[in-house]
Amino acid sequence: MRHVAVIALAVSFLVGCSRSDSEAVDEPIVAGVDINDADVAEHLEGLLQSVLTVPTSGSIRGRLGMAYDINGFRGAAIATYQQASELDPDDFRWPYFHAHLVAEVAEYERALDLLDQALATDAGYAPAWLSRGSWLLKANRPLDAMDAYRRAHELQASPHAAFGRARSLMAVGEFSAALEILEPLARGFEHPHVNRTHGEALRAVGRTDDARAAMARGREAQPLTWPDERRDQRNVHMRGHASYMLAKELSASGRVDEALAILERLQGHHPEEHCGREEESFLACNLMNSVSIAHDRAGRPAESRATVQRGLGLRPSFAPFHLTLANLLRDGRDLETALNHVEQAIELNPSSGYAHEQRGRLLFGLNRHEDAKAAFESALQFEPGKRTTLFYLGLAQVELSSYDDAVESFRRVTEIEPYFALGQVFLARSLAEVGRIDEARRAQDRAREYGANPAELRRNEILLRDLEANEPLEPPG
Repeated sequence: MRHVAVIALAVSFLVGCSRSDSEAVDEPIVAGVDINDADVAEHLEGLLQSVLTVPTSGSIRGRLGMAYDINGFRGAAIATYQQASELDPDDFRWPYFHAHLVAEVAEYERALDLLDQALATDAGYAPAWLSRGSWLLKANRPLDAMDAYRRAHELQASPHAAFGRARSLMAVGEFSAALEILEPLARGFEHPHVNRTHGEALRAVGRTDDARAAMARGREAQPLTWPDERRDQRNVHMRGHASYMLAKELSASGRVDEALAILERLQGHHPEEHCGREEESFLACNLMNSVSIAHDRAGRPAESRATVQRGLGLRPSFAPFHLTLANLLRDGRDLETALNHVEQAIELNPSSGYAHEQRGRLLFGLNRHEDAKAAFESALQFEPGKRTTLFYLGLAQVELSSYDDAVESFRRVTEIEPYFALGQVFLARSLAEVGRIDEARRAQDRAREYGANPAELRRNEILLRDLEANEPLEPPG
């Protein structure tokens, strides 16, 4: 049983001896410290020791609850969140997380009571109102749900709030009013669950042909979810997280077989089918994506593609699947299909600088240089100063003959990484194109010193000689 007895004895000793009965703090709940997954067990042991050190801290007790929660120790998480709330009743998170666990077993009225405790502390968190609307609908309280979604809308939670209002209207039989919301929503917010709900509303008003088409688009519908930054805080305590990070590092460094061994062991806890579920989907989907990338790095593109396509079948809204498949398609020179997947990833996560950069690279490969330039500029809005994006932006500017802009891009590249030989090559080339021959020569010398490709150096040399030969002679003195 590893350290369970020792921890329990320490808890009893510290609580019993350091405080009077009237001041006694509840003993921490002990769970998971004797499981076979060392990553989880050691993490939980460390959190328990922190609770023992500061038993009156609601924040520390709450972190233990988060670890239990995200790792599947549901009963321990519920009890620990309750303790954390008692120790720190002003922290929104503990009743909020507690409410979600209760809602998972369809105890919606109890979940709503807990959620009210959280909202009494912070009524300005939009995802909480979206959850409230969802649970009220499930509790057959559609008018109250409509009020919750209205509040979420006021807090800028559209389009999820709009979809919730439409579902509330449908629950009270107002299908025409619901369609007024769903028609534009289905056009601008492509999601299978939205399409299926749209189809149900169309069928209810007798538009059977339109309903059939909408239902077909929503055939693989999963419940609509929304971003929730506060619940995402639990992810740092996720089961096998340390092992997962190590596997990614091993894969990136070329030690693919070792990485796959770890990833496959973790999939014993988070099998592929969990990627299609709301609970535990995050790590299960990430594991599948990492397995796909590892197979590709090992020279097994067929296995890689099969894995990521299974992932997309389970959860098409997981943006990394689209990016991984796009990379595989690009390697196969299917740039148009790759671009389609990258654009889907951007729709799912518009603030991903990496996704915008990948879109730019594909557009560049399709000779759509103006569009590529715009994509790289978008990427830099989210990841300012990223060297690879600046480099590709410079290439697009060269193709568009915007040499002054290219000089600035390549200069920034070489300021970030002075020893990047190819950056110096293109800085030299761009400087030459704008007639700044002396500066171009210095950049060419640096490129040669840093080991640039001889063919690229020769190309620059020819350009420089041609430009020097055509320079006008200075008038005699």
